[in-house]
Amino acid sequence: MRLFVMVPPHVLTGPTTLVEFFASYEDYFLTWPLATAFRIIRIFAVMFSVLVTPLYIAVLTYHYHVVPIDLLGTIISSRKDIPFPPILEVLILELTIELLREAGARLPTKIGQTIGIVGGIVIGTAAVEAGITSNVLLILVALAALASFTTPIYRIGNTIRLLRFPFIILAQMWGGIIGLAFAIMFLVTHLLRLTSLGRPFTEPFYPPRWPDLKDAFVRLPFSVQGGKRPIFTSSIDKNRIQLKRTLAKEGKRK
Repeated sequence: MRLFVMVPPHVLTGPTTLVEFFASYEDYFLTWPLATAFRIIRIFAVMFSVLVTPLYIAVLTYHYHVVPIDLLGTIISSRKDIPFPPILEVLILELTIELLREAGARLPTKIGQTIGIVGGIVIGTAAVEAGITSNVLLILVALAALASFTTPIYRIGNTIRLLRFPFIILAQMWGGIIGLAFAIMFLVTHLLRLTSLGRPFTEPFYPPRWPDLKDAFVRLPFSVQGGKRPIFTSSIDKNRIQLKRTLAKEGKRK
């Protein structure tokens, strides 16, 4: 007796690099300006998601003089009834968002979506009206949560969620912008030391692989890429496609 189990097609590829977490397979079905624009948007969204709440703490605690006068008045009026310092206010709201995410992920799909939407609206409105958090911070945290979902691969979204908390703590402990600078230095050093199946995680930036930069954070046209596989894969066959043959066929079709 034989038992046949239908398993959906899955594949694991390796080694992987940091660049691949910002590239989507849909990028290769779009024109290169659109694909490049979408990749740059994802990069800025991740940076915004990680840095916006630590910057809020750093500015309000140590560097409030860098805020324009008109905007500073708005922030002061939104925080005049808040009894907590910025660090505690941010941690309360960030932990609330994480609880809503986990609750929505563990519940069935329809119920989870309802809990996420209704819970976010109700809790956010109640927190502002109760004077627990300011409406400015609520907007920033909501935008940071949305920005963390822009990456095509879900797992790096989990990393972004947890990465904010060390940045928040260092921004409070080490003097605002200086603490953020140290946090960025630690993060970059950690990324430079990471490897994937023995290959550097930050290729093609370090060590530099100039041909691979044609399909990194900027996706150039296929004719410029040359139809070659990435250097870090160390493939026996360097040709991804026979570019000359393909272009010749396209010319004959036209």
